[in-house]
Amino acid sequence: MTETITDTAQQEASIKFPINNDSKSSILLNVEDGVKTLLTAMAKKEEIDGVEVNAYSHLPNSITGVVMYFVAEGLKNEFDLGFTEPPVSLKQRGSNKFDKKIAGKKRLLTRDQKNHIIEKMKMSFYEADIASGKINIEEAMTSIKAAFDEKREFEKMGYMLPEAKTAYPHWIDEEAAED
Repeated sequence: MTETITDTAQQEASIKFPINNDSKSSILLNVEDGVKTLLTAMAKKEEIDGVEVNAYSHLPNSITGVVMYFVAEGLKNEFDLGFTEPPVSLKQRGSNKFDKKIAGKKRLLTRDQKNHIIEKMKMSFYEADIASGKINIEEAMTSIKAAFDEKREFEKMGYMLPEAKTAYPHWIDEEAAED
C-alpha cells in the first residue's frame, strides 16, 4: 500500500510549482551526526527521548523522505508554496515492521524492554540522577508520565505489560488462552 503523506497540505498551497517525478536531480546535504541520527530515528520509527513514536509515525520511511516532508511543510507554512504533485520521496512505502508485528499479534517487546518501561514509571528509577543533578524532579515526572503513556498505548492495542519482572509481555488473546 502506498499513501502520500502531505496530499492535503500540498493541495492547500495557493502557489504550486510543477513537478516531474520522472526527472530527478541530486542535492548534497552535509549535516552534523546528531542531525542524521535524529532523521534516521524518525524514518525508522525508533524511540526518541521525550517524543512518542506515534508523534512522527506519519513521516516517510527514508531520511530523504523525512527531509522532503519538512521542506514541503516549511514551504507551505512559510510561503504558501507547494507542488502540483507530491514529491515521490513523500510516499510511505508498505507498512513498517512494527505495524506488521501488531497485525500478526507478534511479540512487540522483550521482557527486558517491558521491565525497562515499568521501571521508568517509578520515581526510584530517577533518584540517582536527581541526586547527582543530571535531571530535576520536574524532568523525572515528565519521564514518568511518558513511560506511563507508552505503557498505556501498548495496552490500548491489546498488548499487556505485566508488573512482575519474570512475566513476559503478551497479547490479551494469549492471556485468555492460558486460563
